[in-house]
Amino acid sequence: MGSKTDKAVFTVTGTTLLTFLIASRVGSIWVLYPNVLIAVALFIYCIRQIDEDASQLSNSAIFGLAMTLTYVPMDWLFSRKAGLIFYLRSDFLGHLTTPIGVILNWVVFATLAAYCYRRFEMILRTRFADESDDSKMGFVGIGVLASSGTGIGAALGSIVIYGLGASHLWVWNAAQVDQMPQIASVPLFMPLTFLFTFLLCPYFFGMADRAKEATGVRRYQYAGVAGIRCGIFLGALQFFSFLLFYVWK
Repeated sequence: MGSKTDKAVFTVTGTTLLTFLIASRVGSIWVLYPNVLIAVALFIYCIRQIDEDASQLSNSAIFGLAMTLTYVPMDWLFSRKAGLIFYLRSDFLGHLTTPIGVILNWVVFATLAAYCYRRFEMILRTRFADESDDSKMGFVGIGVLASSGTGIGAALGSIVIYGLGASHLWVWNAAQVDQMPQIASVPLFMPLTFLFTFLLCPYFFGMADRAKEATGVRRYQYAGVAGIRCGIFLGALQFFSFLLFYVWK
């Protein structure tokens, strides 16, 4: 993977953090859109380069889009029915759904997470190339290490992003569920579900790779399937975690 793609990913990560930091001070949903435009511009630029392979980035973008579209109904259930989160700002569709700016940034988050996993996996596979057939560091071991780093990063990122938006873009625990553990104003089960979900990256992506090897079909078709699988698991895990806390209120 060329350095241009890595630099673009690092840049988008930085602009995302800066965007939500600004949003936490300004309290405007429209501040989120420039970050999406920057991400799209940089990703398209990298994908169109002919001097390096950007397939990992394009597959990650497809994964991010599929995961987000799958997860959106669950967020609607949380915000409209369960009252777990209430959005203080609306954009194009009013209060009918999750703000579009938030949804688009979810696509960016998921793309970054997927890319980081595949990048970690590639680095580890190269680093332990001579030991890839060893029982101590085989395919499973590399996948576990890569997914652990990705899961921890996703969990910490969810705390930072959701924490920065709290009380300015959304309000957590609008249903006033008693005794719900929180960290930085974010319900504890949120980062935990991100952690456990991305720990399963070897399953999400491994199934896609094996299917590709068996059928010879281009991988981008399976990146979408992996994203759907991940979105379903994330939404279901968050839902049952919320029910667990709700029953214990």
